[in-house]
Amino acid sequence: MLEERSASLHSKVIPKPKAYYRYAETINPDVWFETCEVWEVKAADLTISPVYRAAVGIVDSNKGISLRFPRLIRVRPDKAPEEASSSEQVADMYNAQKHNNVNNQDDDEDD
Repeated sequence: MLEERSASLHSKVIPKPKAYYRYAETINPDVWFETCEVWEVKAADLTISPVYRAAVGIVDSNKGISLRFPRLIRVRPDKAPEEASSSEQVADMYNAQKHNNVNNQDDDEDD
């Protein structure tokens, strides 16, 4: 699947990030891509990150949210990039996970 993605995205490489891309100065990828695909990913959890900028300013004023152990599940040809999860949705997922973890810890204490 990764070889297929590499071949598919080869024509989408751009020389520098778009002005609206949000990233930390410490991020130095080998290539930047034109926004063109939506990927469905699965992760162990969402964490607060000083490096990654997803939902920055929503759950923390200076930090974003990152995916812990992300895995590509599939490409979503039925969705355009504009239909991908928004920053607000990512923040909601992070907050829901946080509340679920607190509830799970309480349940374990009752056993």
